[in-house]
Amino acid sequence: MEVLYPALGIEVIPPPPITKKTIEIGVKLAPQNACFPMKVTLGNFIEGIERGADTIFMAGGVGPCRFGYYGQIQRIIIEDLGYDVNFVLIDSPRYGWKNFFSSLKTMIGGKWSVSRLHHAVRLAWNVLRYVEDLEKTSRQVRWKLKNPSQLDILIEKSLKEVKKIKSIAQLEEIRRNTLQEISQLSTVGRKEPIKVGIVGEVYIAQEFRVNFNIEKLLGNMGIFVDNSVSTAEYILNFFPFTRSREKEEAWKLAKPYLKRFVGGEGIDTVGSTIRYAKQGFDGVIHLYPFTCMPEAVAKSVVAGVGREYHIPILHLAIDEHAGEAGMITRVEAFVDVLEMRHQQDVREASRF
Repeated sequence: MEVLYPALGIEVIPPPPITKKTIEIGVKLAPQNACFPMKVTLGNFIEGIERGADTIFMAGGVGPCRFGYYGQIQRIIIEDLGYDVNFVLIDSPRYGWKNFFSSLKTMIGGKWSVSRLHHAVRLAWNVLRYVEDLEKTSRQVRWKLKNPSQLDILIEKSLKEVKKIKSIAQLEEIRRNTLQEISQLSTVGRKEPIKVGIVGEVYIAQEFRVNFNIEKLLGNMGIFVDNSVSTAEYILNFFPFTRSREKEEAWKLAKPYLKRFVGGEGIDTVGSTIRYAKQGFDGVIHLYPFTCMPEAVAKSVVAGVGREYHIPILHLAIDEHAGEAGMITRVEAFVDVLEMRHQQDVREASRF
């Protein structure tokens, strides 16, 4: 949105980064048994409104996952607080193109030429893809760097530059320069790393301010990390007939274990766990909001997958009561187990 709207000449007022205050606002206002992502995003909305935002956009949903209720409940809470804002829910066109286009029209506002709208959407999509590629590159190299903090500096600089771009050509220049700088960072001579895959609910698995930056934690410990969850893939899945090849593969792998759609990323969680096991990963970390129904179903299935494929699984339920120290302790213990198993496998392989 910070790229799409400026390209259309619309002012964007992003909420401040998620902090303890953001979470406290959401927890205070939301129903007690609401999903943690709903509480955090509600806190985001309130902080954005207090900064001057007069319009809020929220994705909708249907099915077993309670995500479909988020927007409606948040709208009622915001109205009850007396805020005068336009709250727009955007449902997937899978459930009706008319409502989707109506919400989209409200979302972009004004009368834009087709060429300008196409440029803005294309630019925003390429930025999203670049940011996710940058995150992927970070996961691929962090484990072997002498000084991982240098990588953090390069990423932060690149993201600041991206917010100022006006064209895809500028984005490509930033991409080339950033990737070149990353490739020149000093590395250490480590052997084959422990490999850990991340699966779970899209918000918890992607929002590093909520999951205590678990990717960075693992990478700094010398662990190769891969995250099966992608915001771009989530957007593609929002539309009919646009599921990626990776998601199609995950759904096929999960089908013998989970035959019904359970909402959210439940099927993806199961299928991605199987894919990691088949690819020889040493372990899988399952991230999800406490009380999340689709992930609760997936958790029981994933546990069976772990036993069948002999791959350790660490389930981490996150809500407002989760603490960074406790999470770090559990992750470190999990890594210790993976390292012992890895060393045992190396010793057994050396016998032959």
